[in-house]
Amino acid sequence: MADLNFDTKNEERPSVTPVDETETIEQMPENPIQVPEHNHGLSSEELNDANKIKVTIADYKTPLVILFGAPACGKTMTLIRLTRYLQSKGYTVQPETSFRPAYDKNYREMCENFDTMINSEDAAQSTDRISFMLVQVMRNGRPLCQILEGPGEYYFHPGAPQAPFPKYVNAIINSTNRKIWAIMIEPDKTNPRMDVEARRNYVNKIHKLKTKISPRDKVIFIFNKIDETNFVIGPGRINYPETMKRTKYLYPNIFNRFTNENPITRWFAPYNFDFVAFQTGDFSEAADGTLTFEEGHEVYPRKLWDVIMKHIRG
Repeated sequence: MADLNFDTKNEERPSVTPVDETETIEQMPENPIQVPEHNHGLSSEELNDANKIKVTIADYKTPLVILFGAPACGKTMTLIRLTRYLQSKGYTVQPETSFRPAYDKNYREMCENFDTMINSEDAAQSTDRISFMLVQVMRNGRPLCQILEGPGEYYFHPGAPQAPFPKYVNAIINSTNRKIWAIMIEPDKTNPRMDVEARRNYVNKIHKLKTKISPRDKVIFIFNKIDETNFVIGPGRINYPETMKRTKYLYPNIFNRFTNENPITRWFAPYNFDFVAFQTGDFSEAADGTLTFEEGHEVYPRKLWDVIMKHIRG
């Protein structure tokens, strides 16, 4: 059974490249990844076997922006902060209700309460509820892109670094949508699960992704939690040379597969990706022990959105 479905109302749509099931089924160890308990929207079958996860992308024409990263790297908060910014600038950001099957009551509730959840001061607590989310960004009723946020465990899991991508991830990779891969990285002391070995394994997983994605796909590296480094000069003013140098140190060889081979342009553009520093905001602990969220300077989501729009325009 295919895990990724496409709306078939338009019979003239292009076909989807078949998923490489050899890798995802025959070589995948049984239950290689322990899914966090908060992913309660998954069916029991999906919890026991990631290859049974079902998602549907009905809009095969609008580009996909895929937030790709390890667990707890900040994908969900990046989506929340970017959504807040876009809504404040007059964009419409709404969840795609058809993305998950009807039995996923958690997803349905997220869709129904999306704006409340996104704009709550306790937005950080909402990350515990989000297992999957696909939102569409529109301007004056015209779709611009779809942003996909999924569990980091299915992209890379520190406890199972060799586990192949499940079927639904491969199907997204092979979909006919134009894609922008937003690959998340972070400082070394902000995620206890990402030690030296885990970061090296994560690089290998990124390189594996690079061998599978289409040459027309675009890549953005997002250095999240930049406020936890010494590279911030002022809001939006980042010492990018030092940030890049630190990234190469923390994630050895991470950019090797993205070298620009063009003999002319490589002199001023050595890599085939964009690099963006990002900060979601500040988290404070209230007297009752809950974490409250205060969004950071809008320059960070603005710069990220500018890069995304550059690739959307082609």
